[in-house]
Amino acid sequence: MVESLRHQLSQLLDHTRKLFRLGVGSRIVSGFMLVAVLTMVSKGVSFIKDATVAHHFGTGDSLDAFLVAFGLLSFLAALAGGGLPEAFLPTYTQIAHQKGRHRALRLGVQSTGLHFISLLMLAGVCYLIAPSFINWATRGFNDEKQALAVHLMRHLLPFMVCFGMSYQLSAWLRADKHFIAASSSPMVIPFTIIGMLLIHGAEGSTVDTLVQGTVIGAILHLSILSIVMLRAMPKQTHFWQSCLRLWEPKLRHIARNTTHFLFAGGIFSSTVVVDQTMAAWLSPGSVAVLGYTEKLCGIILAVTVSPSCDVLFPYFADKVAHQDWLGLRKLLLRSAGLILALALPATLLLDGLAPWIVSLLFERGSFTASDTERVAEVLRYAALQIPFFIVSSLASRVVVAMQATQFIIWISVLGLFSNAGLNWLLMQRMGASGIALSTVLVHMISALVVCSYVLRQIRVKLKSVQA
Repeated sequence: MVESLRHQLSQLLDHTRKLFRLGVGSRIVSGFMLVAVLTMVSKGVSFIKDATVAHHFGTGDSLDAFLVAFGLLSFLAALAGGGLPEAFLPTYTQIAHQKGRHRALRLGVQSTGLHFISLLMLAGVCYLIAPSFINWATRGFNDEKQALAVHLMRHLLPFMVCFGMSYQLSAWLRADKHFIAASSSPMVIPFTIIGMLLIHGAEGSTVDTLVQGTVIGAILHLSILSIVMLRAMPKQTHFWQSCLRLWEPKLRHIARNTTHFLFAGGIFSSTVVVDQTMAAWLSPGSVAVLGYTEKLCGIILAVTVSPSCDVLFPYFADKVAHQDWLGLRKLLLRSAGLILALALPATLLLDGLAPWIVSLLFERGSFTASDTERVAEVLRYAALQIPFFIVSSLASRVVVAMQATQFIIWISVLGLFSNAGLNWLLMQRMGASGIALSTVLVHMISALVVCSYVLRQIRVKLKSVQA
């Protein structure tokens, strides 16, 4: 057992060294570096925004209410925005390989229209259930704070629609290996928020200013992606007429798989909502504290797992479409080794220098030294999730490329119940730090299970090919 583990580790290190030697000459590595730089710049802008928000609102009640409303709608946008693109990209790649680019583009147009209609229907439902949901999810809030959360949630609904559509268009651009617009355009949202806060000034800015900046930024973000996508589309009138008259048979397949991905994504991604909801049962400001730690962990994830998944997903889908199982395994091992080599040192620094980092980024205005201490304490635990999150995310991209929907649902159910149970167990003694530690354990379990499944499936495929 030990010898086998050593052999696997040696192979992983060899794959990592080979990938480093390929350098910018590799199209994948070049794409990763480009997306990583753009994402890092985008995250830098986001942290300037977060620091500005911290200066104006600290960890006060208004920010708590905003984060609950924003967290729910971001979750729904990611859920609806992730479900269709997850089912869309592998099918789009397969159609492009087997039927040609025009058929694939027609599938893309029809999928985008279906996605827009589903988001509008979801927004209508959210408007109606907002009071009931906020009342249930924020039992620790007083009546005034709950009313504010309902108000903010309803006014953020345009953000949810635009942000969900951005997921679809970004996935489409990445499927065609066009990464620049998809990776750089998200920074428009924090830029807009910063601009709105600066225009109104410290005295004139309210939480409604934050909502306005978020909505306007999301509209601009979607507009940029739409313009880039339209410029790449055929200009012939008959193509657009065919999109209306000739429905792609695979659209039904996408819709069916989307249901599975929505269900699985809703279960697993709801861990964020569960964390925020359970944090709202703790002392005031706990939701905001947890939000700040997630943003800090997002620094490392932004330059590691986010660009790697964005770049590698279409390549994983290509390997599956061509049934290149050996190449798929090599690509997964090499990319995992490289990303972990980049992320582990940064994770250790984030954990060790937590108080200094929090103070440097946020401690000004309404964000006091006591807030720094609270956030740093939680961050020491939250940072440990990063390596497990990276491994599970990369392996999950392979699972999605294989369209293994039953396994995705099963692992999502496991993640939800593990998260809720560990939250309840650990938060009793550790407070918000217990919720952060619970997230670490959930990602560790997920990484082990997903990697085992992927490698076993690849072995089965290789044996069937050799037979």
